[in-house]
Amino acid sequence: MRDALVGTGLLLRLGLRRDRLRLPLWTVGIAVFVPFFFNALETTAGDDPQQAVDDLAEARTMLDIFAGPVYGLETATLQKYFLMYNQEFLLAAALMSILLVVRHTRGEEQSGRAELVRTAVIGRHAPLTAALLLAAITNTVLAGLLSLGALGIGFGGGDAALYGSSIAATGLVFAGITATTVQLAASGRTAGGMAGVLLAVASIGRGAAAAQGDDHPALWLSPMSWANLTKPITDPTWGPVLLSVTTAAAFASLGYALSVRRDVGRGLLAPRRGRVEASRWLSSPFALALRTQRRTILWWAVAMGMLGLVWGSLVGAIGSVDGGEAMFGDDLEQGYISLLGVTQALLVGVFALTSMARVTAEETSGRLEAALGTATSRISWLGSWVLVTALGTAALLLLSGWGLGVAATAATGDPSLLGGAVGGVVGRFPELLALIGISTMLYALRPAWQGLAWVVFGYGVIIRFFGSSLPEAVQKLSIFQHIPRMPVEGFSLGPVVALSVAGIALVGTALVVFRRRDA
Repeated sequence: MRDALVGTGLLLRLGLRRDRLRLPLWTVGIAVFVPFFFNALETTAGDDPQQAVDDLAEARTMLDIFAGPVYGLETATLQKYFLMYNQEFLLAAALMSILLVVRHTRGEEQSGRAELVRTAVIGRHAPLTAALLLAAITNTVLAGLLSLGALGIGFGGGDAALYGSSIAATGLVFAGITATTVQLAASGRTAGGMAGVLLAVASIGRGAAAAQGDDHPALWLSPMSWANLTKPITDPTWGPVLLSVTTAAAFASLGYALSVRRDVGRGLLAPRRGRVEASRWLSSPFALALRTQRRTILWWAVAMGMLGLVWGSLVGAIGSVDGGEAMFGDDLEQGYISLLGVTQALLVGVFALTSMARVTAEETSGRLEAALGTATSRISWLGSWVLVTALGTAALLLLSGWGLGVAATAATGDPSLLGGAVGGVVGRFPELLALIGISTMLYALRPAWQGLAWVVFGYGVIIRFFGSSLPEAVQKLSIFQHIPRMPVEGFSLGPVVALSVAGIALVGTALVVFRRRDA
């Protein structure tokens, strides 16, 4: 066993160096939402959180599905009320862990770096062990930052440590689950997708169990419930944290056991064989890009549609929140919809950036060279990827707005909300078109620079949610600050045209630059 771990430390240091920017962005980016959400609650609930909880009593079942179980609300404080945001932190920690383990295991095998590394003296289990240690270190740092944030909003020392540890432990569970899925799947996308499906199943199971009651036994079947079951502040217990760590260790052990049954670069589940001859429509670069991205777009469509339906179903409850004017404006329902429209557009922006990042993967894997070896031109190849990304982005925005509007209409009986929701979300497409243009331009100049598009995106998110007190000139630097927040604010043609022209111009220039660059 000792020989199987030779080189683990070296690979761990390599992983820390490669992710020296990614890991701080993940951990700090998640932890800063502790004071943000708490300040939002202070604004909406004011000095009487119990009244705010009582106002939501009619929507309690829906809230349990969305955020439950939540304990201690019969004597509500802002700190107890804040725990209703647990699921957002749990999802972020789980996704971070899934992406980390996939990137440093199956991702390394797909890129060919794993094969290169194994030419040195590296034990068979060293890569997986280094990836899991990296996930453990990252979640430990996240636990510390979340605990500090909880201390800052009034948690006691022990409660803050329990709160941060319970979320990080859930992240470890999904790191362990991913250690297993990367042995089963033949590609990083499939392995991440399998872990993502299990995350969705765990979340749905938690919601279904929470709707049956705060003490329903089925809550113990979902790892997404265990952090809530630690009951910080009301009745703190470390048992669920120990359960999470044990579960993570069990899945990691299963991953080790399965890893010795497969070859490097292959999965235990053989990929489905394709047809002997491809259909004629696959002969174009657009068809190839669409086929490559179709499953990703499908999963995003399901997720965004469900998210829109869940968020939209809360519009009726928002309308009765006392003091909500400070956060949503005079018209609570319209203000809530406009805020969610911005949030959903930013989430779709994540799809746009990850979709465009595939062109870099196509180039580094050598598939671009194979494509350009045919009659396909550089412009048509890159243009096809941009077109598929832009069409997918537009479709996701439309589906998100439709889900939000339909659920809001059903919850309130006001059909006028449907048009406002669809317009408020779809109307932000020019912002994402500009983001796609920036990503394409950076790739055309140098593939290694494409990641800088995330800086543009992150700056826009920070300015949108935290930058209201900054000078207007600083806010205007963000591409997400120019289109009005519909339906609260009226439509303005100028920003829509300017951002659309900028996005198209960036894509056009990028195509010309890419044609002249060596690939």
